[in-house]
Amino acid sequence: MKPYTDIAPVYDSLLRHVDYQEWYEYILSIMKKHVLHPRLILELGCGTGRFGSKFSNDGYTIYGIDNSLDMLRVAKTRAFLNFRIICADITRFYISKKIDFIFSVHDTMNYLLDTTDILNMFHCVKEIMHQSSIFMFDITTEHNILKNFDGKTSHFRFRNSSVQWSNNYDAQKKLIYSNLHFSRAGKTTVEEHVQRIYPINEITRLAIESGLEVLGIHGDYTFESPHDESIMINFITRKA
Repeated sequence: MKPYTDIAPVYDSLLRHVDYQEWYEYILSIMKKHVLHPRLILELGCGTGRFGSKFSNDGYTIYGIDNSLDMLRVAKTRAFLNFRIICADITRFYISKKIDFIFSVHDTMNYLLDTTDILNMFHCVKEIMHQSSIFMFDITTEHNILKNFDGKTSHFRFRNSSVQWSNNYDAQKKLIYSNLHFSRAGKTTVEEHVQRIYPINEITRLAIESGLEVLGIHGDYTFESPHDESIMINFITRKA
């Protein structure tokens, strides 16, 4: 089954431990630090629209792109005011307007399994940037996978369904395979999610090759440099 199909209705419940407000405030701080008078915002891999609704409520115009119709059906319940959603592939999209601030978080980039996909995504982003635009994105780290996911299985129960989430990491291929087994009304379905782990220097090289300047690389949604035990790496870029 295609990723983010059955998971979509329970996604927010699976991540109920996440402090989205704190996360949003960090993203907002990056935007305000680097962009003068931001008005138009784009999120790549917007999922269920948690950030889109927050930006919209704060008076910004924001577009959210995702390739999962099922996740966007949930996001649609939050798409009010100045929040609009678009079903598209982040490696093949175009918006006719120039965007002030573009961001992509929660390891969306790790779903791009080939460097060609990364380059295509960077190209699409660069095409919609003006000289003062900022593109912020993150990647998850191998340390995170080895510590928190590889060989681990989690179980979640909801009112009418349950989820078993199993993870295995292929260190040679740098691929993490996550299988989600959904049980509902006596029926079981399986989604397989595959992500690739990229080192910092490879992402930096690809960004520069695409014509982006890397302004900063931070660890774990702080303004500190990443280290060997960082869980997430945050990149701040602009057009070179």
